[in-house]
Amino acid sequence: MKKTLSLFCMAMICCTSLAQQKVYTLADWNIKDWDSQKGELELDVSEYKLNFNHSLPFQDMQSSWRVKADLKCGTLGTEQVFVCKEGKGTHLLGRISLNGDISVGYDNTEHRFFVEVIDRNEQAHRLCAGPEVTVDNWYTVEAKSEYDADADMSTLTFSVDGTASTIKYPGKALRHNASLWTIGHGFPGGFPNSLQVRKGTIRNLEISGEPLPRVDGQNPLFTDSFTADPAFLVVGDTVYAYVGQDKAAPGGWFNMPGWMCYSSKDMIHWEAHGTVLKPDAFGYAVPTSAWAAQVVKADDGKYYFYVTLDDKNTKLHTVDVAVSDSPLGPFLPARKDGTPLVTDDMTPDSHRWNADIDPTVIIDDDGTPWMAWGNGDCYMARLKKNMHEIDGEVKKVPLRNYSEGPWLMKRNDIYYIIYAADAPGVQEEQMAYSTAPSINGPWTYGGFISTSANHGFTIHPSVIQFKGQWYYIYHDGSYALDGAPGGQCRRSVCAEYLHFNDDGSIRFIPLTQEGLSVNLF
Repeated sequence: MKKTLSLFCMAMICCTSLAQQKVYTLADWNIKDWDSQKGELELDVSEYKLNFNHSLPFQDMQSSWRVKADLKCGTLGTEQVFVCKEGKGTHLLGRISLNGDISVGYDNTEHRFFVEVIDRNEQAHRLCAGPEVTVDNWYTVEAKSEYDADADMSTLTFSVDGTASTIKYPGKALRHNASLWTIGHGFPGGFPNSLQVRKGTIRNLEISGEPLPRVDGQNPLFTDSFTADPAFLVVGDTVYAYVGQDKAAPGGWFNMPGWMCYSSKDMIHWEAHGTVLKPDAFGYAVPTSAWAAQVVKADDGKYYFYVTLDDKNTKLHTVDVAVSDSPLGPFLPARKDGTPLVTDDMTPDSHRWNADIDPTVIIDDDGTPWMAWGNGDCYMARLKKNMHEIDGEVKKVPLRNYSEGPWLMKRNDIYYIIYAADAPGVQEEQMAYSTAPSINGPWTYGGFISTSANHGFTIHPSVIQFKGQWYYIYHDGSYALDGAPGGQCRRSVCAEYLHFNDDGSIRFIPLTQEGLSVNLF
């Protein structure tokens, strides 16, 4: 049954708010050598991380947050961090944060305990409080921050044994970031200096926080399911969002049982139509292999759903196609002989095995349909007018830093391929593009248009023009869903405004939680 997401979102906000009120303690770390009866955890160049299978790394604390603990130092010669919410790379390529989002520890120059927080501009604000620290004495420290939306400022208060100091910093109480909470050292970790605690002790740790109310247009777009691999289609005054459903368990590997569809008249308010196609519609497919796909409307008025599947017989990826008279289905396999459109033996020169994934289709101005796809190498072929047969040679498209997830489009007289890219020295995929005067090239590298997702090693593009505005859509694993953790394989579809320069180049796009609720250009 169809449902309107706005009512669902209101319920989700209430549930999420209650979940965010949870207080996390040392017990959440499940530390084997921790004496829970005594309640004290000794730290001596130790590291205790709460991994991404837990909900805390994904908790939204942009409205307020609080960290409270009893701390005891065994040495005072070096700076030490007892509790840290790790940082992240910035939205500026080539820069990595050298500070945790939140750090609570001992400042060896002030000889007092401190809290440090990173603001929206990636500037660190450190606040010390309390008496001079002495060895082997317990101190109760409490750091808390609250956001004032009217002033767009946050107030940080830090108290030690009841003596408090306060400062203000720009932006929300805590920036959006899925990152590990660590006990025993600061961020970044690793030698030679990660601000390790030497011969210290912590007890009575409490961590809590509150989200801001959800606003129309913010990310993620859909809040009823984890969603990934977006492919948006504009039909008249409606945009249809086709997404894969992520059903992996926390920390688990991909489990994608079907493709879902949402529709909107404004890119802000969405109606959910549920699952419109499943892999098992194709007799040979693994039922949890609803990988990246795209739907296009052809000149015959039908809707063609190009999908990536796992072949349960060969254990390899394939590309296939389903068809429907409606953008909402039902979709049925278009190839009546039951064979895939693309199989691995059609791309034997790929430098990655199992290369045939992520189809994207464009119908050129002369009515000719073209399809590109590939993992590690990008391939392209012309399709026949029937939309379910390849017409001619499969060619490799030369693209810089290409990884996967191509998206073909045309604007004015320029052809674009936007794709997930392997930037040198960066493990997580980022987004790049190339342009050409013809669908057959030559392709010129345009550079990066976004960083990697806020959390996750994959990113997947969809770009559309809708009612005069261009949009960039992608997925991001940094968002919780009803208090449950996101993750590498528990992603959420997000959107940002996209803008072109006069020469047709694409402006760099920051990935934000605000999304379509604000236009930064």
